[in-house]
Amino acid sequence: MAKLTHTLRSFLLAAVLGLSTQAHAGLSYSTWTSNDPLTGNYILNVDHVGSDFIYNLTINPWNAEALGIFFDLDNVSIGSSGFSNLSPAAPMQLFATDTSSSTCGSGCNLNGLTLPTLVGGDWELVFRLGGSGFDGLQSFAWKTSDFGLDLSAFGLVGIRAQQLCSEGNLLSNGDSGCTGSDKAYGYATPSLEVPEPGILALVAAALLGLGLARRKQMR
Repeated sequence: MAKLTHTLRSFLLAAVLGLSTQAHAGLSYSTWTSNDPLTGNYILNVDHVGSDFIYNLTINPWNAEALGIFFDLDNVSIGSSGFSNLSPAAPMQLFATDTSSSTCGSGCNLNGLTLPTLVGGDWELVFRLGGSGFDGLQSFAWKTSDFGLDLSAFGLVGIRAQQLCSEGNLLSNGDSGCTGSDKAYGYATPSLEVPEPGILALVAAALLGLGLARRKQMR
């Protein structure tokens, strides 16, 4: 029995080690401040993979449509290079770098939003996410070079959105009353990606087996 318990413990250790290799650290933005009582349900995740930053933005539940996004990346200068890996889905585009302007194109700005002070006084990255008027886009995914930075460089993020719905209404319901707009900002919190289901099942099986072995020992 002792040998069996030792085997199960070894199995559990292997599962935990597998779990640690499957999860990787990232940043998550999900809490936003707006001058208005309502704001969009924006969920932004940023990962550092190899020499790239991977960005994923979705609005869930879908109560607004993102129009532009602004990144404050510490007191650095991005310049115009390092975008060979930029791969947004149309109609996304890089709008500006190293700019003190809170504009992301026609009808797209953060004017009137009370923002915290930007580190270095400018936005390092500004992306235009869609066109004026409803585009039917709930999610965006793109990547850039990491510009020699790591995730600790990410600070304030600003979002400009259109088609903001009134409370309780969703764009996915085809609500024709979602005609508002939104300007909001937020800061990241560290996150871990959820491990693959197979890894979780492995850990659960090991814990169950170890528990059963201990019960048999006590009889």
